[in-house]
Amino acid sequence: MIKDILVSLRVGEGVDTAADYAVSAASQLGAHLTGVAVTYEIDVPPVYTEAFSTDFLQSQRAESQRMAQVAIDHFGEAARSMGLSGEVRRVDGTPGGAAEQIGVMSRLYDLAIVNQSDADRMGAEEVITEAVLFDSGRPVLIVPRQYNKPFSAKRIMVAWDGGRAAARAVAEARPLLAHANLVEAVVVETGRTKKANALPGADLARHLARHEKTVELRSLVPGSDESVVDVLLKEIAARDIDMVIMGGYGHSRLREFVLGGVTRDVLDRMTVPMFLAH
Repeated sequence: MIKDILVSLRVGEGVDTAADYAVSAASQLGAHLTGVAVTYEIDVPPVYTEAFSTDFLQSQRAESQRMAQVAIDHFGEAARSMGLSGEVRRVDGTPGGAAEQIGVMSRLYDLAIVNQSDADRMGAEEVITEAVLFDSGRPVLIVPRQYNKPFSAKRIMVAWDGGRAAARAVAEARPLLAHANLVEAVVVETGRTKKANALPGADLARHLARHEKTVELRSLVPGSDESVVDVLLKEIAARDIDMVIMGGYGHSRLREFVLGGVTRDVLDRMTVPMFLAH
């Protein structure tokens, strides 16, 4: 069961869709909700320290504290509007250091919810997502920047390739699958040779049937000019999908987080919340 949710609050410009979505999710799931806000510090290499005055650094920190408080106030108002008493935690640090702290913090929550990063604007969301995905051992739910719908898990797509990460994501998402009226397992046929130990979609359907969940299997073939992400997005729109479950591909090494190509493309172009596990 999902009874303890952490949401990373957007600090800075832009609507905090993750906070609003998390409040809705906590309300519907009967879960405790904690919002975490970051007061960011400027990471100044020692060789450049003298180029920044103390007054400048203090003013930047004060502005970061102000923006964190704005995020906390929005979270509090959203929680109260749904009759929730959301808890707030604060983190101080550079973007990378703060992301690492949130990743460790997420280990003791059932689910972390974060905002989609903006490919056109530098921000902390992407590194937070990767820290939670790779460092927490827990699932992460990413909410699109322009998403304005409340939480729903009635129509779920599983992007299935039979791999370890996809299997882990399905296992972690089982409490959400229990709410679904439609579970669609989609296999995108890329023509690549399948691993000998890969689980076919039929085995996934049999597995979930033992958990009293019927799965609709769909095998999709991309057109000549379509990518895997193109096929998934088209299916999401056609079937009115609320949420996509998929494995988070990539690796983490010495604080250098790297997502796989398909995972990164999906996160850049996502139109509905994405549930990832690694």
